[in-house]
Amino acid sequence: MAGAFSPQAPPGLRTAHIRTMLGTPDHVVAQAYAGMYTDPGAVGIRPHSEACLRRRPQPVLTVCTSARAAEWERGALRVPGSRIEHWAQTGHYLHEERTGRTIRLIRDRAAGETVRSATPRGG
Repeated sequence: MAGAFSPQAPPGLRTAHIRTMLGTPDHVVAQAYAGMYTDPGAVGIRPHSEACLRRRPQPVLTVCTSARAAEWERGALRVPGSRIEHWAQTGHYLHEERTGRTIRLIRDRAAGETVRSATPRGG
């Protein structure tokens, strides 16, 4: 979990998530991992995730913490009205690291913000 947090993560966030993981039964972690990566059709495997993205009928809002992931998703996404953002220097728990920014993004989207398909808005 060391790489899941940015240096700007609020104090205690890392500890809270490590405690949660340590308190999660082993079989639950194993099932989640299998569902993401080892089961047939697992969406964590690139060909399956690309197929999953192509099946999405509705516009989506995606926030990536990696420029490479954001670029890949922009290339795989075909639904008009979708939006991909790249938040640099943010960890996996972006909604907890950047709470205010997350709230504004969701509020704007829910209010019907008009954006071009898959428009990057930067970090």
